[in-house]
Amino acid sequence: MIPYRITARALALLALTLAAGCASLSGTTAPSSRQFAAPMARVKPAFISTLSSMGMMISSLEVRGAHEIIKARKAGSEVEIELEPVGRTATRARVAAKSGGLLYDEAAASGIIRQAERILGGS
Repeated sequence: MIPYRITARALALLALTLAAGCASLSGTTAPSSRQFAAPMARVKPAFISTLSSMGMMISSLEVRGAHEIIKARKAGSEVEIELEPVGRTATRARVAAKSGGLLYDEAAASGIIRQAERILGGS
């Protein structure tokens, strides 16, 4: 009977560990972000151009209050870019990239930001 208790406890501990891990990989995972010294009217096209150059298709453009959301996908990869105006001449961009499944790809998100910076001329 003791092996059953150990197994039940081990399974319970495993379930709690997995649940905690899934919570940390959910939408609350912090994306890469950068503030640009450019208005949203310049930053948004730079990100759309970046996604296009990566072969990603824009799946939706949304407006949530003052924020604009760009969603794109390509063969198992998904990207969500949130643009937020910070005054008249600055824009904050948050990029979350997922490469298949639940895992966020911080390197891909950072790469998207760097490419948009190049398009904007390092603003």
